[in-house]
Amino acid sequence: METEKKGAYKSHDKKHSFDFIFEGEIRFGPTYYKIKLDGELIANRIFGHEFKWHPNSTLLALQEWLTIDYRKGPITALTLIDLKTGKFARISTAEKGFIKPIKFENDIIFFEKEYLATGKIAEYEIKLDEIENWE
Repeated sequence: METEKKGAYKSHDKKHSFDFIFEGEIRFGPTYYKIKLDGELIANRIFGHEFKWHPNSTLLALQEWLTIDYRKGPITALTLIDLKTGKFARISTAEKGFIKPIKFENDIIFFEKEYLATGKIAEYEIKLDEIENWE
């Protein structure tokens, strides 16, 4: 069953929006989604429900799921989308954990990694101008 919220999540400048489209659920775990950004489905990627818009609406930070295999995962990544170019950058991963974007501040993104098995939560930051793996 595919459910979608139309235009539910708008950027600060209201020029961009995305919708979560329910894709599935991990056994004993959270749900995961496909995303339709500005009316276009992002192909071959799935995401958790965590996200943050950059205050000037140039970037969208998402929790991307790299596997839904119960035995291997969770493996999640902090993925940025440049809304001007449409390029993606996967900037950090969490093996056996979940990444959550927290905020953008002064051209830095702050995020946390939570490892449910150990209960460990750690906060990180990356300067946006140091990200080079855009594709």
